[in-house]
Amino acid sequence: MVVRKTINKKYALISVFDKNKLNYLCKNLKLQNYEFISTGSTCAKIKSLGYNCKEISAITKFKEMLDGRVKTLNQKIYASLLHKRENKKHVREFKKLNFPDINLVVVNLYPFKKSLNSNNEDKIIEMIDIGGVSLIRAASKNFKYVTTICDMSDYSYLIKEINKNKGNTSIGFRKIMAQKAFKITADYDAEINKWLGNKTASKNKFKLRYGENPNQKSYIEINKNNSIFDYQINGKEISYNNIIDVDSGLRCLSEFSEPTTVILKHTNPCGVASSENISTSFKRAYDADPKSAFGGVVLLNRSVNLNLANKIFKSFFEIIVAPEFEKSALNLLKKKSRLILLKIKNNHFDNFEVKSTSFGNIFQSIGLEKINKNFISHSSSITTTNKYLSDLIFSLKVVRHLKSNAIVLSKNKQTVGLGIGQTNRIDSLKIALNNKKISFKASDFVCASDGFFPFIDGLKLLRTNGCRAIAQPSGSINDKKIISYAIQYNLPLYFTKNRLFKH
Repeated sequence: MVVRKTINKKYALISVFDKNKLNYLCKNLKLQNYEFISTGSTCAKIKSLGYNCKEISAITKFKEMLDGRVKTLNQKIYASLLHKRENKKHVREFKKLNFPDINLVVVNLYPFKKSLNSNNEDKIIEMIDIGGVSLIRAASKNFKYVTTICDMSDYSYLIKEINKNKGNTSIGFRKIMAQKAFKITADYDAEINKWLGNKTASKNKFKLRYGENPNQKSYIEINKNNSIFDYQINGKEISYNNIIDVDSGLRCLSEFSEPTTVILKHTNPCGVASSENISTSFKRAYDADPKSAFGGVVLLNRSVNLNLANKIFKSFFEIIVAPEFEKSALNLLKKKSRLILLKIKNNHFDNFEVKSTSFGNIFQSIGLEKINKNFISHSSSITTTNKYLSDLIFSLKVVRHLKSNAIVLSKNKQTVGLGIGQTNRIDSLKIALNNKKISFKASDFVCASDGFFPFIDGLKLLRTNGCRAIAQPSGSINDKKIISYAIQYNLPLYFTKNRLFKH
């Protein structure tokens, strides 16, 4: 008597957009006694390769509908994928459905990302896979029993695995494949989200004149509550650099309540002054560094009258920002058709700022703690006058908005020398002192530094050039030496609560 071996059939649900390597897959699965269940075009392809394949709709008794939009979204399929094989209740319920036990799901998704090149919204929408993603997620959730393959490069690994395990897969393999599957569906959803986000945000997107350089394209997604385009009342189309400069300048200007002018170039203030009126403030800010002010951005925290407009008109600036322009002043300034005029009354700054890097976006709190007398403390027994103390506070408000390493020299609430962005602090100081010598002969100024002076050479340079008080953060291992030097030469030295770096 001949005893026939019982062959345990296993079922693979295959539904793939990309049908490359399908013959290789089916051939090797068939050698391990897999039966094929499939959909529409995939089923037809498997049959054309010479393999038996059951159309899934014939088993579910649920025909494809809505031009193929609904194919696999069926109770029987998901019961097969999701039931726990060792749970008696699950098994009893599932058997009532009279549906095969699916052990393997092979799905690759519609190429949504590629479809974006078409710029045809209807075609793109049809490339949003629903059934495929659902199958992958269901099978992956039940990785204890079901294997999920959604990347063609894993076909060979699958075949090696089932050949090694007599047609089955190990729990370790299934878990790895499930993890990969969830990663693929997450990335897929992210692409859809990105596309839809761009679609919904398109109304808030504005093309800019150019980026940092004329060869670079640029656009802005405007903040609905604070759009720079709502403020423009004259001038040429705004560029990337214009927006960055205005934003930097407004942050600096927001430090001051008295009439103040900030003249800015390449995101760094080149002249700042506070005075009894805005016209005087502008003149003093301009006189701080006329050469650097050429082609810069002027920001004022008071209305522009005709007198002030006449002063502004005599020089070349790219942008004027103010809370208001009197009619006569506006008529004069508009004679320069390309001069950008922005009327900004209230500035709103988010609590967090975002910087894009090749590693991802960095978020940080703004950290705009009020700078006043409580922000600094005596580091020595040497005191200074209220006049110099007031200038120190002014200098610290400015230095916070300069690129590190930063030095601000000021007198009578006017910047008289700025050192910006050098790789060592002493070079920034030398630049600030040189700028002071060019424009100002007076020696009784004060100094604010955004970081500590690590050695006494900085203090020595300041003392010998007529500095009357210094404000800097503490934190150097040489703080005691710095303090001792200040006491020795009767130089008032103050420590700030926080470091004020700007990178």
